[in-house]
Amino acid sequence: MIIETKEDVVRLSGALHKNQWMTIKAAANLLLQEHPQGIIIDCGHLGEVSGEGGKTFLEAMKDIEAAHSRIIVANLPENAAAVCKTIPGVRSQLPIALSVADARASLHTLNCKKSLAAMEATKTVGRILVPLIADVDLTYGASLAARIAKVNRFEVRLAYFIEVGRGLPLNAPLSEEEKAAQETLRRAIPQLQPQGITPVQEIQRVREALDGILGVLKSQQIDQLVLGAPYSVEGEESHESFYSLANALLERAPCEVIIGRQKRNESLAHR
Repeated sequence: MIIETKEDVVRLSGALHKNQWMTIKAAANLLLQEHPQGIIIDCGHLGEVSGEGGKTFLEAMKDIEAAHSRIIVANLPENAAAVCKTIPGVRSQLPIALSVADARASLHTLNCKKSLAAMEATKTVGRILVPLIADVDLTYGASLAARIAKVNRFEVRLAYFIEVGRGLPLNAPLSEEEKAAQETLRRAIPQLQPQGITPVQEIQRVREALDGILGVLKSQQIDQLVLGAPYSVEGEESHESFYSLANALLERAPCEVIIGRQKRNESLAHR
């Protein structure tokens, strides 16, 4: 087994016949200090992998997740993937990317942990969460939150929730969804700028949007939840998913819930 490191990548070559995580761990920990968002294990030059060797990935996941970081395996050969599928805890939880480039793109998807820590140092009266979810009126929701925040000296947090199917590891690379998350946040930020508000940005990976939002409300001690409601126009989608989620949040959210809707303009009224 040959272990090489470069940038945010641990590259494995040769056969993996036993659990090598303790050998790899020191190198991985050094990389994590420089790349706290996570590291990549490149298996493109890996040969034979035994069941015992596959446990390397199990131990790697446990340690790196305990450090509140991410690990993604790239270029995993078919024979190695087949072995990993037989190992409990690895077969359904190991995040795998087709290439190092794909893995790196996923790791570099916005991670708000540092932003959140930095914001803790700035005392504000309260916190507003604007969840960016399906069918939400992004423009109005963010604008409404900004106006409330300016008056009350509140901090605004924009959170996009990527729903990951239960058949995939929660940290699995999802390039299209990650791009959509970045683009949605990019569009939301200008709505706060007229009020002089710089938001905390966050992307959460969740199984269900409702559970994810409720988790953030509790863990981040959110004071107000702000949602921009869409219009239901005859002949178009009724936005049932939005209103179903909104009703659940009204019932279960541990904070004040504000649902606003922009005034209907003439062009919309006559569509």
